[in-house]
Amino acid sequence: MHTDDISAYIHHHVFDHGNPAGERGTRAVMWVTAVMMVVEITGGWWLNSMALLADGWHMSSHAIAIGLSAFAYTAARRYANDQRFAFGTWKIEVLAGFASAIFLLGIAVLMVVTSVERFFVPQSIHYLQATFML
Repeated sequence: MHTDDISAYIHHHVFDHGNPAGERGTRAVMWVTAVMMVVEITGGWWLNSMALLADGWHMSSHAIAIGLSAFAYTAARRYANDQRFAFGTWKIEVLAGFASAIFLLGIAVLMVVTSVERFFVPQSIHYLQATFML
């Protein structure tokens, strides 16, 4: 009888041991960015400042990108020993980068549409207050 012993071919699929300090730092930066984003969007909406709104929405793309990076850190660590990831969990990080690029493209389109709308329907801007928000 022929027996197939595959024990000689079994190996681990953990290609990286993670970076706990990087993960903590990424989460801290994500929260600081998110708070600043809320401040800028709120100030831009309240003061009718397209500059503050555009920068706030731009900050949202950074908050999402950094949040996706933090998620990728966590998911890569959590699934490091999962046999379904035959070549490691780096694919999670690549997909997070792709998703953040698509989100940034959407934010750019939103800023262009809003700016063109403001060009045809101008609104008064509170310049002095908006200057202090910057």
